[in-house]
Amino acid sequence: MSNQVIHALYDDDDVLLAAVKDIRAEKHHIEEVYTPFPVHGLDKVLGLADTRISIMAFIYGCIGFCVSIWMMNYIMIEDWPQNIGGKPSFSYLENMPAFVPIMFELTIFFAAHLMVITFYLRSKLWPFKEAENPKPFNY
Repeated sequence: MSNQVIHALYDDDDVLLAAVKDIRAEKHHIEEVYTPFPVHGLDKVLGLADTRISIMAFIYGCIGFCVSIWMMNYIMIEDWPQNIGGKPSFSYLENMPAFVPIMFELTIFFAAHLMVITFYLRSKLWPFKEAENPKPFNY
């Protein structure tokens, strides 16, 4: 087994995908592929496993949705009920159509912010972390 490192530069994403397919067909190991823009389908060609990021986004959105319902019910119905615009505040269900924008915004807010936090924790990028640069190549 050889420890050679080969660097290749491609100026077209279709050529890159074809080259990765050819290299993988020859059973060579590809350590990393760097591109300045996303190349769709590259993860499949490299044989990378699917991520669970969409599942986590859904779960975080559900958490935000539940928090918004609890928050609006507590603030607007139980803690400080007010008659705003002639709408009675007897129950949450009577006022729910007025709360739909808040539910939507908090769902997106929680999903987005918790996804960023998850990304940082999963990538081990917390504050004041020492930089871990890749090993420089010896030419």
